[in-house]
Order: sequence, then structure tokens, then C-alpha cells
Amino acid sequence: MSSVPFRPALSLWRRSNQLLAGVLLLLGFVVLMVGYAGTSGTRDLDEQVVWLNVAAAGLLVGGFGVVSFLAAGRRAVGRRRLTLFGDVPTADERRGAADLLDAGSLVAAPTMTRYHRPGCPFVENKDVAPASQAAHERAGRRPCGICRPEGGGATGSNEVGR
Repeated sequence: MSSVPFRPALSLWRRSNQLLAGVLLLLGFVVLMVGYAGTSGTRDLDEQVVWLNVAAAGLLVGGFGVVSFLAAGRRAVGRRRLTLFGDVPTADERRGAADLLDAGSLVAAPTMTRYHRPGCPFVENKDVAPASQAAHERAGRRPCGICRPEGGGATGSNEVGR
């Protein structure tokens, strides 16, 4: 049995992302403290408003640092997902239940409480079986509120606002 040496996971963030976030957070904290010191050192309301604006700018700078740090991490996760799983197929490349069933049937899985049109997003990539509307209703299922298969089977549009 060969043992694989333990390799800790690389950080999601590049050194430059970490440095930028740290500098912006530190700068935002310093500006916030300057605004606090300026506000607490005066009794004149007009001067306090100016220092409150300085403190708000510090919060914005720090917030931008956090947002840029999180966005860089999100991009890194996306890149890793892409290398691990490849690109997500588009709707044209996917073959779901709608391609396998005729247009006149409605579908549901045995554990579902609602029946759907074959193109409904709730049955996409699920193991569903076709049946008539009456058969679904005898099984105790109700029509889906999104694809609205009641009255007319699976013909018609698949729009939500119908």
C-alpha cells in the first residue's frame, strides 16, 4: 500500500488579493478611527458632520476591501470547479425528460405530489414517468403551479406568468 503524502490545499486567494484586502481594511480602519477622533473632539454639529463623512468613507474603503476579497475567492472557486467538473452543458446540449416524452403526456415521479409538463424545470434531469392528467389526479397529485399543466395536457407555453 503506497501512501500519498499530505498536501495542504492551496489558498483560494492569490497573494496580491490578500495584500489588497489587508491594505484596504487597514486603511478603512485608520480612516474610521480618524473620523471617530475628529467627531469626539468637537461639539459643533457642522464639524461633527464632516468627521462623520470621513468615518463613512473609511467604512466604504474597508467594505470595498472585503468585497474585492470575496469576489476574488468566488472567481477562484469558479476556476477550480471548471477544472474539476468541466463546463456546465447548455440547455441545447442537455437531454432531459422533455426530449424523451411525447408532447401530449404529463410527468411525475412516484414520490412527487404534483404533476408537470415535460419541459418544467422541476422535472429536469429527474427520473419521471408519463401518464395522463386523470391518472396523476387518481394518484393524488395536483398540477404544478409553475408550468400549469391543468386543462389541455402538455401543450401550450411553459411560461411562469401564464
